[in-house]
Amino acid sequence: MSIQDKLQPELAKLTSGGPHVVSVEEDGKKLTCEITEANPLAFRIRRFVMATDALAGASMDRLQKISEELSTRVNYLLEPIGPIERDHDQCVVQLRSNPPQQDDDGSKYYELLVRQGGELELCRYQKQPGQPRQSVPALLTSETLVRLADDFAAVVD
Repeated sequence: MSIQDKLQPELAKLTSGGPHVVSVEEDGKKLTCEITEANPLAFRIRRFVMATDALAGASMDRLQKISEELSTRVNYLLEPIGPIERDHDQCVVQLRSNPPQQDDDGSKYYELLVRQGGELELCRYQKQPGQPRQSVPALLTSETLVRLADDFAAVVD
């Protein structure tokens, strides 16, 4: 059974309310989804994280390749994402929405971090003019969450 096969029934159990934390494991991968609100059509998520030992000693080149593959595979969010920064000291590659969503409240964007040590993390942020950015829940369907799980698992294998 795959990690996405395990995620789908766990999400189906959540029909309303929140917060919830859904966590599933398979083949050395642990997926954790922090849900702030569930409803029959979608979920508001704070964080979507896959942890794996497969990236424990990954080189920056491997992290960069993973981030490039993620930017190609994860093309179904509100905005396209792409690598924007490599931090050699902390061994992390940062991807963001490009371009971010712009409205009267400022900008909103996805941020995906690929970390050495074994973590892929997706969050959504809002940046209002003159204010520091803040984390905001992302609204995603269960189909999108399962697809993200599949894509995260595929790039670390």
